[in-house]
Amino acid sequence: MRTVALLLCFALVAVAQEKKKTGAPPVEESIKAMKVHEGLEVTFWAGEPGLINPTNMDIDERGRIWVTESMNYRGSKMRPEGDRILIMEDTDGDGKADSYKTFYQDKSIIGPLGICVLGKKVYVAQSPKMLVFTIDSSGDKPEGPPEVLFDGFTGVNHDHGLHSIMFGPDGRFYFNSGNDGVNGAVVKNSKGEAIVDSTGSEVGGRGAKWRGGPRGGAGQHYTNGMAFRCNPDGTGFETLGFNFRNNYEVSSDSFGTAWQSDNDDDGNMGVRINYVMEGGNFGYVGFYKDTSWGRDQNVYPGQSRQEAHFHQRDPGVVPNLLCTGAGSPTGILVYEGDLLPGLNGKLIHCDAGPNVVRIYNPIPAGAGYKCESTDLVKSSDRWFRPADVCVGLQGEVYIADWTDPGVGGHATGDKDPATISGRIYRVAPSGFKPQAPKLDLSTVKGAIDALVSPNLARRYLAYQKLATGGADAVKGLEELWKTSKNDRHRARALWLLARSADGAKVVGEALKDKSVDLRVCALRAARLIKMDMIAVAKQMLGDESAAVAREICLAMNYEPTDKAMDVLVALGDKVQPLASFEGIANKDWAAQESARQDRYLPKWYLEAFGIGCTGREKEVLEAWTKNGKNKDPKVAEAIAWRLNRVIPEAPAPPPKK
Repeated sequence: MRTVALLLCFALVAVAQEKKKTGAPPVEESIKAMKVHEGLEVTFWAGEPGLINPTNMDIDERGRIWVTESMNYRGSKMRPEGDRILIMEDTDGDGKADSYKTFYQDKSIIGPLGICVLGKKVYVAQSPKMLVFTIDSSGDKPEGPPEVLFDGFTGVNHDHGLHSIMFGPDGRFYFNSGNDGVNGAVVKNSKGEAIVDSTGSEVGGRGAKWRGGPRGGAGQHYTNGMAFRCNPDGTGFETLGFNFRNNYEVSSDSFGTAWQSDNDDDGNMGVRINYVMEGGNFGYVGFYKDTSWGRDQNVYPGQSRQEAHFHQRDPGVVPNLLCTGAGSPTGILVYEGDLLPGLNGKLIHCDAGPNVVRIYNPIPAGAGYKCESTDLVKSSDRWFRPADVCVGLQGEVYIADWTDPGVGGHATGDKDPATISGRIYRVAPSGFKPQAPKLDLSTVKGAIDALVSPNLARRYLAYQKLATGGADAVKGLEELWKTSKNDRHRARALWLLARSADGAKVVGEALKDKSVDLRVCALRAARLIKMDMIAVAKQMLGDESAAVAREICLAMNYEPTDKAMDVLVALGDKVQPLASFEGIANKDWAAQESARQDRYLPKWYLEAFGIGCTGREKEVLEAWTKNGKNKDPKVAEAIAWRLNRVIPEAPAPPPKK
């Protein structure tokens, strides 16, 4: 019996070891497989068994990491009691989490895709709802069941559904949803009423209203993935862009510029990064017939598959910032800290497919951008599946790793409860020692210190404190605005000062700033506080910056035609002739992408101009033709191309033999 028992014991050990081989490699092996950006190192912060399958995360003002987990994604039902919202903390300061607490668990939580922790509120993206929890006095539990901020999204238990909220520098929420979350949806507020956005359109693919009138056919309604902005109470709802596929997360920088990634139809080398130009159509389906890229591939002979995939050559489609090839893009942020050298102002983005976290550097070019990329962390471990990135209290970056042998196909390959995993890694300079900076919101100086933190949760608390801080707060913000050498810090001060009693005066001064970024920010702030945008536009028409002209175009989308026409005619004079798109597909991958960015540069401003002309294209074309001062025939050709929006029919397929 003893011999049998020993043999059985050895067999169980062997089985356990064999099971382990099917799971993620040990942490030490995973880290060894990572190639890290120069001067930085990756360290382990949290993982299994305390953490499983993180889909999204956020870091609160104390440095605790909050995570949404999913063990019940699609066909996997490994946690019958429901998925969890988890809080992790490094209580002993050794650089690793030693406290794992369940904040909330319920059968209604199924594969949630977003979490945002702001003060006492926790916002969880759980299609069909955006849930809001209130943290109780313990700091570890909700006061009761969640409230509902928004409802009506589709995409339940689907990674193309509703994604995370982010608190923007302007005091508003930014968030988005993939195509499965909105195509069949009429998005509703907490009262169950259909939301009507700032253009007079009902939000969602089944919205009945379009720009103040009834919904129309193709081109007369919202479609596919969308990006949004609103006040924290859900009012003031704005649609930043639409016609994406699976835009996983959106992030705003301090100037109010929104960035996100978007997934192609898997296997078509068309994953993209977008500057979310407000009001833009981003081309996943065709304009007139809601046609797919596959059906429209031959509309323009010689176009690349990547161009066709998002209808890039069509009039009325905003250019892609960068095409990154094949992948499964997920979390994104704008890094606005100093701890990671050379990264301030750059985008950090997870692409789970090729096992990489990249750095993107958008370079202003005319009214748009060119973009370069490099790797922050690249792993040869195929189980490394980065799902999200967040910035800690000192500017260190944390990566949530889903850990799985594959991605896509609405499935998870890691299905063994005995080996299932999930991890969080920290990226920081070599030898980094975690130490939470002091947080003191009782003084204006302390609040200003929090406002310039690289951590968003601290910036949120500072914003709330300074917004209600009276004359002393205004004085502190004015000092930051006037003396800081960091334009991103100045922008954060500007957003708050714009809401003060002398906001219009401050914004007026900012419109004259030497920084183009701050002049653009000031135009956005002028809209926020409802200044006379026709007067502001006429004041700024002489500005030499194409980015400023772009913002004036976008602002005109909300102005009545009789007031905006003279401004639109003047903006038409700033259009540049379009470059030839031909030949882009006939180069290697890197050369093709470089050629695409160069040739699409004039289209950025032309699309902004077109957005400003929405719903009155014929009237603007007639007025510009009569009164415009730019007589370049190539400019006239470009304007007519955009405003007439004539898209050729795809040629008939060859007959079958």
